[in-house]
Amino acid sequence: MLDSIWLEARRHLRAGLLEKDYETWIEPLRPAHWAPGELTLEAPSGFFRDWLRRHFLAALEQAVARASGGPATVTLVVNRSLDVPTARVPNGARPLPEAIAAPAGRYTFDTFVVGTSNQVAQGAARAVVAQPGARFNPLFLYGGVGLGKTHLLYAVAHALTQDGRHGAVATLSAENFVNEMIGALRGDRMDRFRRRFRGIGTLIVDDVQFLAGKMRSQEEFYHTFNALHDGRKQIVLASDRPPHEIPGLEETLRNRFAAGLMADVKAPDPALRLALLRQKASALGLTLDTPVQTYIADNWCANVRVLEGALTRLEAFANLSGRTVDLALVREVLGLTPSAPGARATLERIIGEVCHHFHLSRSEIASGRRTARVALPRQLAMYLCRQHTDLPLTRIGAELGGRDHSTVVHALSAIERRLAKDAALRKAVSELQERLGA
Repeated sequence: MLDSIWLEARRHLRAGLLEKDYETWIEPLRPAHWAPGELTLEAPSGFFRDWLRRHFLAALEQAVARASGGPATVTLVVNRSLDVPTARVPNGARPLPEAIAAPAGRYTFDTFVVGTSNQVAQGAARAVVAQPGARFNPLFLYGGVGLGKTHLLYAVAHALTQDGRHGAVATLSAENFVNEMIGALRGDRMDRFRRRFRGIGTLIVDDVQFLAGKMRSQEEFYHTFNALHDGRKQIVLASDRPPHEIPGLEETLRNRFAAGLMADVKAPDPALRLALLRQKASALGLTLDTPVQTYIADNWCANVRVLEGALTRLEAFANLSGRTVDLALVREVLGLTPSAPGARATLERIIGEVCHHFHLSRSEIASGRRTARVALPRQLAMYLCRQHTDLPLTRIGAELGGRDHSTVVHALSAIERRLAKDAALRKAVSELQERLGA
């Protein structure tokens, strides 16, 4: 059953993805376990797993649902014994180890939909490719989740890798940089680590806010930054907020990050929402009439991830049920809109709204991290869950990383004390209450 489902799912994936994407990201995967409605796949590295989660999880789950004949989820785990295909590096550019090699794929300038909310960022990214190291160095992109920052990062990586004249391109998240550095420290390989990063032509780092509070990592990143910048090598960074709003970031790094060009990627305007919708629907083979397009663009295009998730559910349901995609089906499948006043404040929805407000992922808010950026939203989610549901505190704690009853009680007390004196937190609670329909 396991092999047959994965074989059929791969057939769907091969038909729906670019050949380069399929060969790079799907072929190395190995099926490990099948339980009704859930397939576990092994990936060769943490970087590989994280990239799949961010960019291909919806496609994987859609393919497995088709193969199994019912709704399905995909769980990705790491098996470092798997082989990873060697990336093709054009024109003799020196390749980097897989963990920091720039991936090729569908995230190019040609597939990036431009509107008034992102045209400055897109123009700056193109200028960087035209003159790497000369203009806008560093280029710092910032904005909310799912607005296209990562797409632009990998469009730059793809273009410079294809050009091949400016040395190797290292593309990674700040978390991967920290993990690489910790591994080098433990293995007494810091000299090798420094040579690897400082000998490249372009450094592209996503989720820079992850460096907050990590002093040793910030120090190493600062020296790497200076070595590349002094050598007129291009640096492109992205974060969910501008440098001066990242708590726990050293002033020296803040100044360095702000020394080039900072470009804000804003939420899409109505015209861009429609354009994004049409592109994503076309990629899934969905034909949508005007009323359906208008409804989805108005209600499900707050960011690209929300849109992709909505369209994937819609395509899977229509395909499995054999029904025509009309407005009635859309409302049935997608339910109430994310901000609809009548939407029921479930545990899942409350946590999702908190994550959206504070630009966190579900894995981050449920993690063991205790930094202010994660701990406060986690406590606030507990507070709102207690206010808007009748669930026991143990159930709320379990949903937020397996916290026990006493931890939730402490969180409730902490939020109540802080609300009495923190105007910014009161404003955040008010906005969240409004979105929850309270």
